Amino acid sequence: MLYFFLSYARGSDDVYVHQFFQDLCEEVRLMAGLDQDAEIGFLDNRNIQPGDIWPETLVDALSRCQSFLALCSPAYFLSEPCGREWAIFAERARRHRRHVGTSGSGLIPLRWLPPRTMPTAVQVVQYVQEPQRQNPPHESGRERGIRQLLRIQRNRDDYLEFVTTVAELVMDAATNNPLPAAADRVQFEMVPSAFHDQVSLNGSRTPAIEPSELLPRSDKVYFVMSAPTAAQAATPEVGRRDPRFYGESARAWSPYRPALDQPLADYATRIAGARSLDAQITEVGELDQCIDKAERDNQIVVLLVDPWSTRLARNHDILHRYDEREDHPAAVMIPWNRDDAETQAKASELTSAVNRTFPRNVRRPHNTTFRQSVLTHETFGSDLHVVLEESRNRAIANGRIRRPLPGTSGSRPILEGP
Repeated sequence: MLYFFLSYARGSDDVYVHQFFQDLCEEVRLMAGLDQDAEIGFLDNRNIQPGDIWPETLVDALSRCQSFLALCSPAYFLSEPCGREWAIFAERARRHRRHVGTSGSGLIPLRWLPPRTMPTAVQVVQYVQEPQRQNPPHESGRERGIRQLLRIQRNRDDYLEFVTTVAELVMDAATNNPLPAAADRVQFEMVPSAFHDQVSLNGSRTPAIEPSELLPRSDKVYFVMSAPTAAQAATPEVGRRDPRFYGESARAWSPYRPALDQPLADYATRIAGARSLDAQITEVGELDQCIDKAERDNQIVVLLVDPWSTRLARNHDILHRYDEREDHPAAVMIPWNRDDAETQAKASELTSAVNRTFPRNVRRPHNTTFRQSVLTHETFGSDLHVVLEESRNRAIANGRIRRPLPGTSGSRPILEGP
């Protein structure tokens, strides 16, 4: 299996690109349990000149890779070959989505050197957010890119964390709803670039993607909390003896204490912010309203469920009613602290309660947006990145096209660079 194709614009930074490629291959190899000779990624490092025939190995790799990683930069969006590579993989993903009815997470743009503007084809796909913690205070919040993580030694820990995040996305794409190999091999030189207008023989220009309608956006996530209060947890209905994980509301639920001594809602909000998502926290009683808003505005809903809360009759009924839906528009994550002795002792009973609450989700194959038994806060963070990416892709694929209001501009957004 070819896990990923790394697409980049050749230039003076090639040594850093090769380092990132090697580090990512090694991380994916370790996650997959493969030996050193296993095929992991594809990186074409040949300098092909205009008019040259593109090698079959490149087209073959684009035809069977499970993920397409684009190192986005100003030079990348000016490169027609890079635009062709993007177009070939995007078409494979589109055909697969239309065939199976779900969106995959294999198209993964990465900020190499942040560009100020983006082609329309790229605006609808969310960047993977690189860590920024080690930047000096006066640089906080600025988009620096992977190149900067590699070039500056003090960013080493953030860089390694980012490589792990990308490797997890690659593994998820390869193991959940994998892409079949393309049936027909294309002629690379004949594929229109996804980033450039095409000029016909009569001189007319066709935009790479028609911008006359605004594409769906997914810039908000609703985190819907299903957890008891401290008072509810102590009732016979729930039967919880250890009150330290709860507070006055579901938002205070802190399942990973003592390792993570903060409410899960706050931790999830921070992760969403790293992906440029605005988070709103609410409780399970407002689940239907959140889903209605999200479907109307092409947004995301993530249910964060304490397995103990499925013993509460009201919570069970709301969650089970959601499970009976055909579309399952929300993602579901069920934290399960491995250091919580009481939860571990009641594991069998709680598993049965969860299975009675979510019978359809439990049986669904290749369900990347239903995460059971998330044992640590580190795993929760990694899983939430994948869940948000998949949910955002699904919102884009299934969302409504929003037309500009009369008198408003349909201009493309601009990213502020360094």
